[in-house]
Amino acid sequence: MTAESALDEQQLIDPTAIDALIEASGIRPTDTALEIGPGTGNITSGLAGRASKVIAIEKNEKFMPLLRDRFSDVANVEVVMGDALTIYLPAFDVLVSNPPYAIMEALIHRLERMKFRAASLVVPSTLAKTLMAKRGEPDYTKLTLETHLFYDVEIVSEVKPESYHPEPKTETSIVVLRRKVELKPFEGVMRVVLRQGDKKMENALREAMIAASSMGFPSTKRAANEAINELGLGDAILEKRVARLSFGDISLVYEGLEKRQTKQDVA
Repeated sequence: MTAESALDEQQLIDPTAIDALIEASGIRPTDTALEIGPGTGNITSGLAGRASKVIAIEKNEKFMPLLRDRFSDVANVEVVMGDALTIYLPAFDVLVSNPPYAIMEALIHRLERMKFRAASLVVPSTLAKTLMAKRGEPDYTKLTLETHLFYDVEIVSEVKPESYHPEPKTETSIVVLRRKVELKPFEGVMRVVLRQGDKKMENALREAMIAASSMGFPSTKRAANEAINELGLGDAILEKRVARLSFGDISLVYEGLEKRQTKQDVA
């Protein structure tokens, strides 16, 4: 079987790099580990010896016979065929993967809705820089802002091209996303808003504020509407679906809520 770099199928083959990826997740012997895009199963094999259970989800049909044959006698490995962006994802403690680079951003967004301790991922180094960027820096984007609301991000190490077969055409890095547990109240509101991608911004923001009423936000629709008007966002933003908001739109909402919080803290 031949893995093709042009099809985003590069396989991690270096044992040292595989161990670094797995260990970066902080995996425990009692954990259920999820892997997306196992390909030939090299990372899967490493996970099998470290986790209580491994669930490996592969979309590419050509890898399935090899995976099923390789792990048919490994009791704690379950191989599932499907698209990790759309199929049901079972509960897991850690995600350890070298997923297709083309799905990386969508995968990060999907993980926002799930409960897990850490995700250790191989990503293009350019994406790693974006995820690590600080506000005001050139690499800071909408994805950065959203990611920082849900995760603490760490770049663990670079992965050498020769660690793959075939070698990728882009530089890659291991990053770890750890679920953020300490949030300021306005950040909690932003989280709830972003999870309502199909709703209009005004409705999503109102519901998010009411849900956070115990932390100083309005508890009624009328009071929430007044608070939203005070943010001065304008109808162009408030009428958009959350999923369609631009980086500039999201930034205005974020900054408006942050200023509101600051005023409350001073008062």
